[in-house]
Amino acid sequence: PVRSAAPPAGANQASAVGAGGAREKRRRRAAERATKIVFWLETKYDVLPDVCGGLENWKEAPSATYDFDLLWCDTAIPADRFMKLKLYQKMNHFVGMSSITRKNNLGRNLLRMRKQFPKEYKFFPDTWILPTDLSDFKLQFVGKSKTFIIKPDNGCQGKGIFLVRDVEKVPVDFSTTYVAQRYISKPFLLDGFKFDLRLYVLVTGCDPLRIFIHKRGLVRLASEQYVEPSGKNLQQAMVHLTNYAINKFNPNFEENTNPDDAQDGHKRSWEAVQEYLRQCGHNVDQLNADIEDLVIKTLIAVQPSLSHFYHSCQPDDVENSMCFEILGFDVMLDANLQPWLLEVNHAPSFATESDLDRIVKTEVLADTFTLLNLSPEARRQKKREVREKMEQRAMGQGKKTTSGERSAVEHQIAVERSAWEEAHLGGFKRLYPSESKEREYWDVHEAAIGIWEMLMGGTSRRTVRLTEKPEEEEKTDERKSDKHPRKDASKEPKAPKDPPSTAKRTPEQLRDVVDRLMNGCSARPRPGEAGRRRGASKGHTDAAGDGDDIPGIALAGGEEESSAHSKHHRPEVQVGDVIKVQTNLGWETVTVRAKRTNGKIDIQFRDGEYMRSVHPRIMRDSNGCAVPGIEPPGESPVIAAVPGPLSPSRSARGAISQVASPSRPPMLPPAMGASNDWIFADGAAAGGV
Repeated sequence: PVRSAAPPAGANQASAVGAGGAREKRRRRAAERATKIVFWLETKYDVLPDVCGGLENWKEAPSATYDFDLLWCDTAIPADRFMKLKLYQKMNHFVGMSSITRKNNLGRNLLRMRKQFPKEYKFFPDTWILPTDLSDFKLQFVGKSKTFIIKPDNGCQGKGIFLVRDVEKVPVDFSTTYVAQRYISKPFLLDGFKFDLRLYVLVTGCDPLRIFIHKRGLVRLASEQYVEPSGKNLQQAMVHLTNYAINKFNPNFEENTNPDDAQDGHKRSWEAVQEYLRQCGHNVDQLNADIEDLVIKTLIAVQPSLSHFYHSCQPDDVENSMCFEILGFDVMLDANLQPWLLEVNHAPSFATESDLDRIVKTEVLADTFTLLNLSPEARRQKKREVREKMEQRAMGQGKKTTSGERSAVEHQIAVERSAWEEAHLGGFKRLYPSESKEREYWDVHEAAIGIWEMLMGGTSRRTVRLTEKPEEEEKTDERKSDKHPRKDASKEPKAPKDPPSTAKRTPEQLRDVVDRLMNGCSARPRPGEAGRRRGASKGHTDAAGDGDDIPGIALAGGEEESSAHSKHHRPEVQVGDVIKVQTNLGWETVTVRAKRTNGKIDIQFRDGEYMRSVHPRIMRDSNGCAVPGIEPPGESPVIAAVPGPLSPSRSARGAISQVASPSRPPMLPPAMGASNDWIFADGAAAGGV
């Protein structure tokens, strides 16, 4: 047999020494890691590495896969990346913040809130989403000539923005979404120049909302003297637009050389301008209060959405601290010093092209990282808690936390965190939450939750608050509970539950299940479901809550409201009927386009929006019949005669709908099974063909 050569003397000893050296290096790296805050930056701005590198015990990660504490990205971060973060890691964006950072979403959400609170939400110009609101927008050009500003829904740096005064120049492009706003033709001027404010708002939590605004800000001036818009100067962007990215190319543009001078250059310090306004006799304190109010109301409008995304991606986090975001609020002042919200930027520029930029943005970033309260001790504690929970789960000793226990923990953490933040604000000012602010905006917040629940068709999780419900709300709830007392289930003996049946279904039962599923019903019958199948009206229980008491609208049969809503039947409608249904925009006139076999209907609004297979709330008269909608004079409903392509859009009514152009009517959706519903030009319908 062939024997291999023996290893040279000392080889085993050398390999052992090498392995020991590698272990020692790993131990040293782990010990160093335990005392450092590790950050990973995906940015093009030089100021971020400078600020992070200058903080004590902060170290940059060697790669994106390293175990970092802080992630910064200039662009939005997708939900799947957020879901992979550990509980001690933080990132600089919220999933779902596009609800206000995209111009069309901002307009829709604020318009919904304005419908509920017209006086509270008047801080943004009249807005139309094109092409969804194209017909209504064209009506604005009737009469006295007005000026409107058109913006792409997801543009930045002033790209694609233009002014119009002629209806013929309104873009009609169903593949692109634009936002049209009424132009503020009488702005407040500085030295004869139009300007806007770039304010830095920090959001460090979504449940509860944690909102801060920094004292530092920028005042961005147009580079040409302002003149009111007319047909001759609409193309002069450097007169009407204040974007720095546009005006810096003007030969007349002047950089700021003295950050403390309120009259130096075309970009100035917000602090210096505030002092200048005070010297001119203006009420700056009231101006700041109005600006803070619009910031809070804008974020409250999307709080339920942010909370839903956050808890869906990170259900185990109770500290509400894994995300933060620096938003750039662009605000313009009119001649009366009234602030108007123009847009919200999810990634404001941190370029430092002047001393003023470096001073403002460095301080904003440094104060932000301080408020995040990053520490190696907190990271080690969370790692230890996760490890202990995994060990308990592996041994079958894991304890499930109840919702009440979790709510108590979240409330306690929120109170302690607020107390810590008060001592580390730096240049920030807390806007929300506080006991006084929560009570002040209670009704607005509840309305936002109600709108979100209506749009999503679900129930929002209980919002974390620092304060209890206001006394007025409690008294209202008490009156409701007295009117409809609930039985105390704890005092009544509970009937034993029947054990689950293990018997197999017969062929007849299987055919019944298949038939139910084909008709859009559940596999098993539910209590009170009789009459819902195939659109039957007898014994029908109104799942949409048509029996609720609505001011000014009588209930079916003249009956009064009672706790048994099932007594009130759903009104019968036919294809072609013009009725009124309730949406988040109020009672609107629609035309019934098709009836489904499961009792749902297809409706089309006056503006052409088409909703398929819905179960809307229908306005009724005292006899329980549907109240006919009134067509405006000279206007006929849109008739879907032939199928054609559709352009899906997110409507202001909160649902994915089909918007039909005049030349391309909406295509009817397929019915249950393999058949279709047809509608002819004279309004006649043929179902299931």
